[in-house]
Amino acid sequence: MTLLFLIIIAIIVYCFFINKQAYKTIINGNLGKKCPNCSNPVKSDFNVCPVCKETLRKKCHDCGTMVDQTWKYCPYCEVTLSKTQ
Repeated sequence: MTLLFLIIIAIIVYCFFINKQAYKTIINGNLGKKCPNCSNPVKSDFNVCPVCKETLRKKCHDCGTMVDQTWKYCPYCEVTLSKTQ
């Protein structure tokens, strides 16, 4: 009887951790980035925050690729990005 009880507890604990990990993957996998202004979860391909309209990505003035607002250099053409763009 004790062995059956321990097996049931082990299954419950295992299911709890599996569901917790799956929940984290769903939440963090789709929306792993936060807006620097309002901390709203945003997708990595958003150009502006849908809540506060903070600029998240900008266009590289040399190659035209959309890059993260905080980057200092374009990873595609290696040009220095200015802060005023």
